[in-house]
Order: sequence, then structure tokens, then C-alpha cells
Amino acid sequence: MEKEIKNRVYDFFINSRDFNGIPLRNISEELKIDYKESIDVVKNLVKQDVKSIQSSTNPHIIGFQHYPIDTQLKILDEAKDITVTEKKYGEITFVSENTEYPICLYPSVNLLENTRNLEVFKDQFYTKRLALGEPHLKPIFFDIEVLERYSNDPRFDFQFKDYSGQISCQYDDNDEPIVREEDQIFLKSFGLGFDANGNRLAVVFLSDLKNLTGEHQVYWKSKERKEAGCKVLEEYHQNMIQGEWTFSYSIFSGFIGELNCLNKLSEHVFGKSVFRKSFDKESRPQEFTFFFTPTLKNYQDFVLLMDKMLSDNINKEFFEGEVDFYEMVEIEDGLVERKPKGTLRIFEEWLIKVYRMPDSEPIKELFRPLKKIRRERQNPAHRISQNDYDTKYINKQKELTGAAYSSLRALRTIFEKHPKAKDFEVPNWLNEGAIKNF
Repeated sequence: MEKEIKNRVYDFFINSRDFNGIPLRNISEELKIDYKESIDVVKNLVKQDVKSIQSSTNPHIIGFQHYPIDTQLKILDEAKDITVTEKKYGEITFVSENTEYPICLYPSVNLLENTRNLEVFKDQFYTKRLALGEPHLKPIFFDIEVLERYSNDPRFDFQFKDYSGQISCQYDDNDEPIVREEDQIFLKSFGLGFDANGNRLAVVFLSDLKNLTGEHQVYWKSKERKEAGCKVLEEYHQNMIQGEWTFSYSIFSGFIGELNCLNKLSEHVFGKSVFRKSFDKESRPQEFTFFFTPTLKNYQDFVLLMDKMLSDNINKEFFEGEVDFYEMVEIEDGLVERKPKGTLRIFEEWLIKVYRMPDSEPIKELFRPLKKIRRERQNPAHRISQNDYDTKYINKQKELTGAAYSSLRALRTIFEKHPKAKDFEVPNWLNEGAIKNF
């Protein structure tokens, strides 16, 4: 009987598509033996370290760890008291166990390492690890630049949220992949992590890496970080593993939220929007993310994007008739030139005019970060720069985004004080939500 159960559990695991375990009760039903008797046999196999169990709300995968043998034996003893309920609907009978933590059986790591033939997996390094019984939800960490191969290639659909993303290959109008077979991948989810020094990393759970082709698994392995101290961002872990809502927002969501709110406020109060364009999930720029490789080129591209979302996005028609759009600048010998004012200056002059304060310095202060972005955008246009890699660009990105967000928030607060804004409802999360910048 031990041999039969040992072979049944082993065969079920190696033939399953996702390295799944067989439910404990299936053993007694398939081999037509008493349920409690089957548990005693399984206990002997666990003691021999040839079988292992998982008991959780989802025991069909090896979640986070393999339990110590003593713990497994205790769980199996307690399982003898688990009963079943049968419900019949017409000719169909449904059977369910009366427990929140059902049990599934697996070959032990020891057995798999000594008997499993891995040749079929070739270069699929991460699939091999699952085939040898490693936990499905084990986080694997990578240098953040591992994502650049996909974000810079239009043949891949590179989607992201605040702390996570997804990668797949693109398909044509006939639903056929536009890439060669080796590039036909699907990465269900990647998230944000950090090394021991607080530097950003990409993190993927082991079970998601198996959906990469062998060629791409080799690529990801070349970027893997194996040192101690790497951690998964709490919000990503809460959402993906614990299945909980997270009530914090990234600085990027905060920035877009403030910009959109300011636009709606200006329409509500003045009948026209102060920005030409708002942003939603579909129009959110791909580069507006924590998943940022710290190179000079990427930083300059990010500055350009920020300036397009801010100064280039300001609607000059909003200020028509309120502020002069030109100034007279003396050139020489009494000659003057009529020069257009920048959109940020126009916005600033208008706000100083309509929002009367004893001192205009606070208003000028909140425009300084936006003007700094404008200047930084213009600098690369006047010189050729050698691209370089430096983690300082992460801090520069964080500082730039944080300061711009604070300016937009301050502008929204000023508009909110207008008498006509009394009945305007600002989204609660903009005032109460935790806005985080990593």
C-alpha cells in the first residue's frame, strides 16, 4: 500500500500542469481503503521523507514552505476528524470537506532531487525549481533593468500599476503572435522590491516565472539577485499574497490625481480647464513608474515627460484676457523685442493677480519645482551627453516627482478655496490617502 500511494502521489505531481498536489481524501477513494487507514500510511511515508503535505486555504500548490515533519504528522492526525458533506443537485452530487484547511500530498524535496528527470525542461531554470518542489510563492529578486528588454520593445505589451506590472507578447489582428516562438511569453505579475541598501529591485514569484520560455528564463537568471536582505514591497505582498486591499497610493498616482482634480476644479469654477489634457489608466504614460533603470538617458526622458505633462500641458486659453502673453525685452541701443512668455510664467502671474496675498513669495515658491523641470528639460537640448548608469538618478527622480506633486497639491488647495468651489467634492483619497514615494 505504501508503494501504491507513493507512486500515485509522485505521478500526480509530475503529470500536473502546475506542479500540483493530490488531495488527501482522493487516496482512500481511488485505492478503496479506509480514510483513516490511508492517513496512517501517509504518515509513514512522511516519516521516511518521501512524501510531504500542504495544508492551507489553497493546498493545491506548495505555497511558502515545506513544514517540519513533526508538524506534518500532527496535521495528519488532526485530519482524521475531518468529515465530508454531500449535496445532490439533480443527478450531480457535490462532496466537500468540513474544514478551512484541506490537505494535499506531494513528493518530498528529497525524493524529487534524487529521482526527478529534468532533461525535459532544458534551459527552463525556474521551471526546474518548481519541478523539484520549491514553493510557488517564493519571491525571486532581479535587477530593475531586467524589465528594459520589454518596456523598450513595442512587440511586448508592458503594463504596470503603482507597484506591479504584467508582460506579454503582442498579437496581430488575426490573434497571432508577432514575435518568434522563443519570445511568446506571459509574465502574470512582477512587483517592486528592495535590496538590503534600499535600492529598487523587480520581484517575481517563482510560479509566475515558469511561463517564460527557456530563452527568457536564461535572460532573467542573468539578472537575478541572490544576496540576503532583499524584501518585497509591503503593498505588493498584501495585494498579491494576502489578497487584501491596500490603502496607500504611489507618488505617481498622487501626481495624476492632483492634476486631474485641478483640471476639474478649474472647469467647475472658471468654466474652462487649466490643463489641456487629463490622464486616466489608458493614457497614463508608461515611463511614469517606479520601475526605472537609473541611467542618464532614462532620467532625461523622465524629465521630458514631466515637462510635457506640466508646462507643455498648460492651456493658455484659460488665461486669455487676464495676463499679457508677451513682454517687451530691450536688445540694444533702445531697440526692443516682443517675446512670448512661457506658460508657467503666465500661470504664475495670473495666480498672483487673482489670489491676493500680502506676499507673493509663497506662490513663486510653489512654481519653482515646475520651472526647475522646465530648465532640466532644456539643458539636454543644448549639449551632447554621454549616457551613464548611476543610482543617483533614482533619488533625482524621487525628488523631482515629489516636489512637482507638492506643487500640484498646493495649487489644487488654492483653487479649492475659491467661493464657487464650495460644492466641489475633492476625492477623499487625495486628502486622506497615504501617498508614498519609494
